[in-house]
This record gives sequence, C-alpha cells and structure tokens, in this order.
Amino acid sequence: MKRIVLLMCLALAGVSAFSQTQIPRTQRLQWWQDAKMGLFIHWGPVSRIGKEISWSREGYGKARYDSLYLGFNPTRFNAREWVALAKASGMKYMVLTAKHHDGFSLFDTKTNTYNIMHTPFGRDVCKELAQAAHEAGMPIGWYFSVADWKDPDCRDPQRNGIFAGRVLEQVRELLSNYGKISVLWIDYEGWPTPVEPKKVYDLARKLQPEIIINNRLEPFTPDESHAYIGQYADYATPEGFVAGYGKVPWETCTNMGHQWAWKFGDKPRSLKESVHTLLRCVGGNGNLLFNIGPDSTGAFPADFAARAREMGDWTVHNEKAIYNTKGGVFTPATDYVSSYRGKEVFVHLLDADKTTLTLPAVPAKITGAKLLNGTPVRFTQNSKNITLTYPAGQIDPVATIAVLTLDKPAAAIPPTVPLPVSGSLAYAHKASASSAVGQFYHDASAAFDDNPRTAWKIGRRKDVDFPSYYGKNLHYQSPEIMALYEPSGWLEVDLGKPELVGRIKLGESKYGGSEIRKFEVLYLKGTEWLPVAGGTQMGNWEKSITPVKAQHFRLAIREYHGYFGVNEFQLFPPAP
Repeated sequence: MKRIVLLMCLALAGVSAFSQTQIPRTQRLQWWQDAKMGLFIHWGPVSRIGKEISWSREGYGKARYDSLYLGFNPTRFNAREWVALAKASGMKYMVLTAKHHDGFSLFDTKTNTYNIMHTPFGRDVCKELAQAAHEAGMPIGWYFSVADWKDPDCRDPQRNGIFAGRVLEQVRELLSNYGKISVLWIDYEGWPTPVEPKKVYDLARKLQPEIIINNRLEPFTPDESHAYIGQYADYATPEGFVAGYGKVPWETCTNMGHQWAWKFGDKPRSLKESVHTLLRCVGGNGNLLFNIGPDSTGAFPADFAARAREMGDWTVHNEKAIYNTKGGVFTPATDYVSSYRGKEVFVHLLDADKTTLTLPAVPAKITGAKLLNGTPVRFTQNSKNITLTYPAGQIDPVATIAVLTLDKPAAAIPPTVPLPVSGSLAYAHKASASSAVGQFYHDASAAFDDNPRTAWKIGRRKDVDFPSYYGKNLHYQSPEIMALYEPSGWLEVDLGKPELVGRIKLGESKYGGSEIRKFEVLYLKGTEWLPVAGGTQMGNWEKSITPVKAQHFRLAIREYHGYFGVNEFQLFPPAP
C-alpha cells in the first residue's frame, strides 16, 4: 500500500513539474490523419454474458456483473492474430479498452485487484498486444475511462481526491510499461470527469510526448463529447454516425456490428455499408475507428473477421484514394464523397445505380479524368458545374472511384459544398452564433448545410468556473449541469447580398425531452434587428411572411429546455 501511495505522489509531482516543450499538434496528428482507419476493440469479462460493456452492469446486477472476472479465461486470445487481422482489414492502428467504466483493467495495474491478473487467465493482455503491435509496426492505443462505476471513491465528496490519485497512477502505468503508445482514447460517461483534465493531459504528454489524445476529458454533455475539442485534446469524436465535413481533426467511432462488446447472434454490417462508413469519414476529412468485440474465448467472431478482411481486400485495391489523403475538395453529398492528394482528386461514386455525377464548379481546370485502373472517364466542365460519366461496364457495387487531375494543387481550393438540395437562400452561406457546443458538427454552419443530422447547439456560459465541477456527482441531465449553458442565444446567416425572403423553415432536433419554448426570426435593417416571425414549440416549423429584403437574418432563441439543436434554418423567396 505504501508503494502505491508513493507512486501516486510521484505521478502528481511529475504533473506539477511538467514543462516539456510540446510537439506541435499538426505534427503529432500527421500519421493518424494519413492512417484513416483504426480497429476499436471493446472487450472484458462482460463478453461471458454477451451484454454491453459497463452499461449493462446495473440491469444485470452489480454484484453479479462485478464477479464475472472470476471466471474470465480467454484461452484463445492471441495478440499476434489480433494484430494480423487488423492489418489484413486495412486498419492502420488499434485501440483497446484497457479500462472501461466498469473499472475492470486488462492490464497489470498495482492500484487494485480488479484486473486481468486476478482472473483464471492471469496474463497482461495490454502487454501482449502492445508487444505484438510493436513487432508488426502497428500503432497501439488505449481506451481509458477516468471514471470507475465499481469504485465507491469515484466522485465521493470526501474521497474523490484519493480516487483521482489512483487514476493518475493507472495512466502512468499504461503509458510507462508498454513501450510507445500512440493514442490515449479517454471516454466520457455522463458526469464531469472525476480527475482534473489538465493533470491527465499533462501526465500523458510528459510520459509519451508524441501521443495524441481525444476530446473526452473536458465534456459536460454527450454533445460536447462529440464536438468540443477544448484545450486538453487533439481531435473531436462523433459517435455512431458520420456527421459530414470537418475542418478540425475528427474521428467517428462506431460498430461493425450492433453492440460495443460481443453480443450473442450479432451480425456484421454489409461490406457496402462498412466501406461507405469509411469513405464518408475519408471524404469528410476525418477518421474511422471501427469496433469489433471479441468473444469470451478471446477470438473475433468468424463472420466479423471475414467481413473485416473483405474490407481489407476492397481498400487495398483502392488504397490510393483512401490513405494519405485529405477530404475534399468536394465535400460529402448523398451519392458521392471525395479525397485528394497533390493535384489529384478522387471522386467516390457511392450509388451503383448511377453512371453520371454532377459536381459543383471549382476554380481549377481538369486536365484529365480516369478510373483508378486507368480507364478514361468522360467529363464536361463549365463555370457552373462538372459532369462525370463513369464507364457503364465498370461500376463497382460498393463504390467507383474517378481520378481527376487538376492544373493546380487541390489543397489550394477551398472545400466545395454539394449543389443545393433544398433551394434555401441561406444554404452554405457564412454563419455565426452567439455560442456553440463545439467546433465541429454542432457549430453555426450545421444549420445551413441541408443536412438534418447536423445541428447547431448553444454553448457554455462565459461566467462559470468549469474546473470546479470536475469530480462532482452531477449527471448531464441534472439542472445544475444544464444551467452551465447560455440561457439564450442567436444564430445568424449572411446571405452575401440583400435577398427577398418570403418563407422561413426551421428544424429542431430534440434529445431527452429538450425543446425550444420561445424563438424569433429577425432581419437586419441598418443597425436595427427587426422581427418578422416567431413562436413557441419550434419542432419542424414553417411560415410564409410578408416579404422582406435583407442580407442578414437571425434566429433568436429566447427560452428553451435541455439540449435542443437547430438542424436547419432555411430562407426562401416568396411564392410566385
């Protein structure tokens, strides 16, 4: 016990003494952004019962759940086979749940006995996987929950500080005992982090200067865990969906199946859906962390392994358009995405029933177009659009990729949005807001992108001492946490020039009983904002108004409850 206390003190001292010059974020992220896809692995004693990791603990019975480790003996676990599967599947890095919210550790921690060394298996899974990954040149990372639902000290008003010390010691173990660790993937589970984010971040930077860290140390809501990068993170982590195009670094984490941990009778998603998930991340300028849960024996289910290898076979034939690319210059649409490298733009046709694709115009001349195999692709280009005609006999049922060669580097061309779908005058115009939850997916532009899956959300208050809330036992739906966000706010669009507007359409995304209770739409006349419409209970709201001509329009949220989102703010000309 004295040794554990000493180690925790040393860890804390190391944090306070941290003054190392940091490697620039862009440099740290380069390999990861080039890699595009990693294998996420959720695994632990819960695989014995086929239920969800951590989240099934209360329903299954805490005592029964917490005892599952006593019979956990995954004798088929073979770290080299795990790494080999990842490589064969086109994955370029791996992230394992070293410790999930349930508190069980897959590594040899000295902070408690609730770990893999006290199971019948008795082997350090993290050690074996790290060794196998290093041998294969595969970057390895740890998923780590800073919370622990089994530990009574977690968020206890008197003992949370002691708990926080143990967590820092676990971070020190994970980042000191297993060679180079490339990713620290912190998770958020609904309550403010029980450990000060800066201490975790600084310790990780001190022990592994090149490590990249996701954004879930600081969030106070799930929305923030998807979109808010903050000062103690490198990238955003939308979960379970691909949001669109992001200028900031981001990574979607989602399942090949239908549960994070292994599940009885689960089936993998189709090859087409799996590859499209990857391509939408690539085209959106992000990454995919694709999860497969091994079973209780330590083996990946055969049908999941087969699907993963199918993905690998497909990506290896199309790797030029996937890895070491950036998303764009055409941002994702329903039927295509694109990526680029140098002067080449790769246009991924996602609809196998089409052979013709119409793209928006770009400020560059196309000097050639072909498939990856060299087959010519017919194209036309003018000041309004670009038309590609793919060879009818060479349409891939998953995705068909055309290579456009430009007369200038694609990086010099701003991201180009798809041709409009709704006809809204506000589509893709300059947007601003009084505040926003994050820099991606929930920012102001999310309300003007013809994409109902993205939504602007009001951000944090400026007068709150947020660090004082870490360690508090306050769920994100509690009134105390909800009160940390601005009580009102506005969303504005600049149409670029005065336009005559006669109809307004608004869309609200609701979550957990959230709702907008009072709102107004206004336009700027001179220096004065004048109302043109308003109401309560927004939902999907549409109204024709007496036509007004203006360049700037604003949606003002006067009263709301919960974590609402405005997914569309559309303006239309008067009806003929």
